[in-house]
Amino acid sequence: MHKQLTNIKKATIVAFFVFTTQFTFSQNTFFQDAEVFVNDLLVVSNQYVAPAADAAVYQSSGSWYSSARVLELFKIDASIHINVLPVPKSQKSFTVSDSDFDIMKIRVGTSAEVPTALGGDTAVFYDFTLGEDEYELQTFEGAKQSTFYYPYIQASVGLWKETELTLQYAPEIKIDESGYQTFGGAVKHNLSQYWLGDERDDQQIEVAFQVAYSVFDSRIYFDDFAIKPTNPEPGQGPLAVIKSLDVQANALTGQLIGSKQFNNLEVQASLAVSSNKFDYTIGGDGDIIIDLFNGAFDALEDANTIARGNLGVNYHFNQFYIASSVSLGTFINTNLSVHYRI
Repeated sequence: MHKQLTNIKKATIVAFFVFTTQFTFSQNTFFQDAEVFVNDLLVVSNQYVAPAADAAVYQSSGSWYSSARVLELFKIDASIHINVLPVPKSQKSFTVSDSDFDIMKIRVGTSAEVPTALGGDTAVFYDFTLGEDEYELQTFEGAKQSTFYYPYIQASVGLWKETELTLQYAPEIKIDESGYQTFGGAVKHNLSQYWLGDERDDQQIEVAFQVAYSVFDSRIYFDDFAIKPTNPEPGQGPLAVIKSLDVQANALTGQLIGSKQFNNLEVQASLAVSSNKFDYTIGGDGDIIIDLFNGAFDALEDANTIARGNLGVNYHFNQFYIASSVSLGTFINTNLSVHYRI
């Protein structure tokens, strides 16, 4: 009898060990597959968010100046601005293929055109396996907006040595459920004073250099995207639900500005280069996948440099003037502003 009990205990221990090992192995396989899945998802996400990040730079750094002239000492220029940024077709979608991924497969075909964050609807699904279970995910859809409108306020003050300080701010602006917010500052220094002198003609060409730093926060909400089992068991919910994308664009912009006034009209132009750093955050439900996703984004060094040209025309009357400018590059960002000088 004692020998039988001993054998039963041994069998129980072996069975427990085998079950525990298989369970641990299954868990490890799930997390290993989840990490590979997140890496695959980043391949899509990088191309998905990049146009929105670049658009944020154009919107937040395209209108820091209205002239190469600077304000006199302690004079103030207060202005209200609105940016209008149409989304070009080339920035609304991109192509993915099965060869881009390690674990995900496109459900129909081996390649597909999918939206960016600035694009529209899609019916493309990815299939993949985590551990022993099969899952599916519909690729992200875009904001479904063909044009972005972005108002903000700005103020400049004249300092010593023909230098000007500008501050820019916008409270959070809601467009549908998505929101935008910016703040930053710039310093402009007139260069033509060094060869034109103090008694220069108002009709002469002015040249200045400006350095600006801006932070642009945008939150894009889209229809919920569930990472869920392909054939769920009764009561089995999604692994994660992705609901929003936050993009923070930190831009350091340097630009060489030229302007010339013809009576009430003033034409201005600049060449600008922005060095940009982006931070992305995915919002949603499902701590495991969401945390893995955002951890992968944190480890990703995402930065670029954008060069563009700016052209504009101002119309002056009394203490007011109306300024308009267009940034030309990957995007065409138009800015219209009304200024009051004190």
